[in-house]
Amino acid sequence: MNIRKIAEMCGVSVSTVSRILNNRPDVNEETRENVIRFMNDHGFRPAVVANRQETVGIVTPDVSFPEYMGELMNGLMEQAYAAGLYLMLVPYQDRTFRDAGAAAHFCRSNGLRGLIAINPPLGSPLPGALVAARLPHVVVAASYPDSDVSWVDVDNADGCRQAVRHLLALGHRRIALLHPPIAHPCDADRAEGYREALREAGMEADPGWAQELNPRREPVRDTVRKLLHDARPTAVFCSTYRGTLAVSAALGELGLRVPADVAVAGFGDYDVSPLMNPPMTTVHQPIADIGRTAVAAFGELLRQTDYASIQRLLPARLIVRASTKGA
Repeated sequence: MNIRKIAEMCGVSVSTVSRILNNRPDVNEETRENVIRFMNDHGFRPAVVANRQETVGIVTPDVSFPEYMGELMNGLMEQAYAAGLYLMLVPYQDRTFRDAGAAAHFCRSNGLRGLIAINPPLGSPLPGALVAARLPHVVVAASYPDSDVSWVDVDNADGCRQAVRHLLALGHRRIALLHPPIAHPCDADRAEGYREALREAGMEADPGWAQELNPRREPVRDTVRKLLHDARPTAVFCSTYRGTLAVSAALGELGLRVPADVAVAGFGDYDVSPLMNPPMTTVHQPIADIGRTAVAAFGELLRQTDYASIQRLLPARLIVRASTKGA
């Protein structure tokens, strides 16, 4: 079967079928669904990709974090090379993976054995669509423990627990959390880890201690100023690497010294962390290992005779440096 026959059977033009195969947005959604359903029912796959049996799609909503993505891609590529797999970078769109049929069509039309999806946002249809389509898949940097989703992640909650326990052990009791908007599973896990560590110590997090950060510099300074005025913390934990950098800079602009006035710890240990002034206490995540483990798990899925999910939680590790001290 070719696209001319598909067009004839579906009552559309050849150019419409071509646009659907290329995932173009300028197609009526009902028409797209009808054509995709027809192709799925008839097992159609474009001949130009029919021999690309060992290609894995790498789906990511964001590649603008080079420190994380560079290390993750190194791990993915290293293990993929060893396993004889090719990787194809795929931009994330809800429409492309809105349900099982759409996800299956995308993989079939691009000759993909399956997908490795990096950090899909909360509420994304992608994980559920991959499970429903019974596609080999691994979701990276997000965990779905009570599901049939296959995933590999770092223990975000425990990493934050380690950091807050460290600050508590130093005598800090007013520990603030600065976090991004809760847009991804890891954001929620880290915030929960912060709260759990306080509960372990018999404390409840004061709502005023947790503040959402705007990524731009001036709002960060304003947020820090308000936090210091209202909550008067002796320590601040930042749940993202970029937040740690911004908060450290904002404290300096406000004339405060780290750690003499405010202790600071952050999630994400990168090359610059030990070079900061002072060197930053951080939660280290084994990013390259996450990538290698994800590809290895994908290979296991390809060898399975049944459809059993694979779930891997890698440990986080606190690295203590000079940015934290006793209260």
